[in-house]
Amino acid sequence: MNTRREIAPITIVFMGDSITEGQYVHHASRWTELVARRIRAAVASDIDVDSLHFFNRGISGETTRQGLERFPRDVQVLEPNVMTLQFGLNDCNCWDTDGGLPRVSEAAYRANLIEMIARARKFGAKHIVLSTNHPTLRFRKLASGQTLEERRLIYNDIVREVAVETGVVLCDIETVFARFHHGELATMLLAEPDVLHLSSEGHHHYAGAIFEAVFQCVINSIEENLND
Repeated sequence: MNTRREIAPITIVFMGDSITEGQYVHHASRWTELVARRIRAAVASDIDVDSLHFFNRGISGETTRQGLERFPRDVQVLEPNVMTLQFGLNDCNCWDTDGGLPRVSEAAYRANLIEMIARARKFGAKHIVLSTNHPTLRFRKLASGQTLEERRLIYNDIVREVAVETGVVLCDIETVFARFHHGELATMLLAEPDVLHLSSEGHHHYAGAIFEAVFQCVINSIEENLND
């Protein structure tokens, strides 16, 4: 006998840059897909999993400025119940052509994250997970005189501050990956000269790090759905 409960559709949007998109990795191995499959499996005995709609809205190379510009067509139109938000590795980067300035300033990065969170809430997202960015092995000095790793730490602190200020769920990916030594981290990232994007193994660990936060958001959405 089928005891699964009927629910209205629940939409989960993964919003971010290439780390969310899963650049250079087969779609089945990306952390977003791993999380979606695990959530479907976890709730399959209780609800019709066809009611859960997952959308990957990560785009390679983007900053929060570009993400904010496409937010209406990629997030707002979907009216998500749950959203994950991950940006920063492009924002904090400093190009020679910008004279060492970051692609997005620290103040603008903060403001862009806050606005995306506000917009998501306006269009129905009651549950939002904001993530810090994982460590890389990029230690070459940028035009700013700092390394990408030094820049990443500054922007991760902004993410933590924004999570507190806005009251969203923080998934501190950095602390999870920080326990890996250099050799282990190398297996989590694509080989030289990349050493920034996640490998299939890196996506596996990323999915493990963020799963509980996303799963609890989905469970909360299901409960709200059933109580409506």
